[in-house]
Amino acid sequence: MKFSNFQIFKFSNLLLLLSSCNPNYDMAGMLNGSSPEVSTRFEQSMAYNDSVGIPAVVVPSADYRVYVCTDSHIDSVPTNLTTFVQGAAADTLCPLAIHLGDLVNAQGHIPYAVSLLQGLPNLLTTNHSPLTTTLATTLGNHDIYFNQWDEWRGYFGTSVYWFYTMLPDSTVLDRFICLDSSEGTLGTAQLQWLQELLTTNHLPLTTNHPFRHTIVFTHTHLFKRDNSQGHTSNYAIEETYELTSLLEQGGVEMYWCGHDHSREITQYAGFTAIIVDAIEDHYPPAFYMIADFSDQINYRFIQLPSDSL
Repeated sequence: MKFSNFQIFKFSNLLLLLSSCNPNYDMAGMLNGSSPEVSTRFEQSMAYNDSVGIPAVVVPSADYRVYVCTDSHIDSVPTNLTTFVQGAAADTLCPLAIHLGDLVNAQGHIPYAVSLLQGLPNLLTTNHSPLTTTLATTLGNHDIYFNQWDEWRGYFGTSVYWFYTMLPDSTVLDRFICLDSSEGTLGTAQLQWLQELLTTNHLPLTTNHPFRHTIVFTHTHLFKRDNSQGHTSNYAIEETYELTSLLEQGGVEMYWCGHDHSREITQYAGFTAIIVDAIEDHYPPAFYMIADFSDQINYRFIQLPSDSL
């Protein structure tokens, strides 16, 4: 009898499930998805968004910077994430930091990981001022393994949302859209929400000035061929096609993600897709990204000191 690659993959992981006691691997979640599924998380996220409104991040000037990291996989005292938090909080040109998912490595670590982020108040709950660096988060596959969604939601509220940056005089600048791809799919409702958001301006009532830049950020990459994470590794090809079409037609300039742990930069259909390196300790080389916003977006990668790896 001939087995398909997928059957071999499932059988291999079943063997690992039976033979391993490693608490970091939720084999059932990797093989069969996580509970609740993306449609439920989307509905709960929309309900939360309706209760808090659309956040506006006040930036000190039209030229500002955003710190971006991903895949910290917290399960012990981390050096790299602490360095990232301290750097973003101390940078007077940085009103916003973004974590692209897989904040934790396994069950039980979300409260500890949140405590490490206290230097960066939660974007969706803080009172934004030009002197405050706030944190936006997206959901990674490890963050929902072991059915951790309810715990995550208790801290961060939502996994699908958008916000914008503006100057102290209420001039609107840039739009940021967070998608929930932690399950390896966006689902129909989330794709429809994204399409509606990108095809209408949704400008705040205080302005009729169009957005300068639009950024989409999430966890799962668009193009990387990687099956190491089971069903969460990539979108289905049909979903990739639909999503890239939406990004192109909606004027999205950049798509930021993590998941693969290794940097990859792809120019496609008028936008730039960036996989940011993992910031996880003991994962050399570890980097985070700084994006400088002005009339253009320039980005660079900062390597963590070797003694923190």
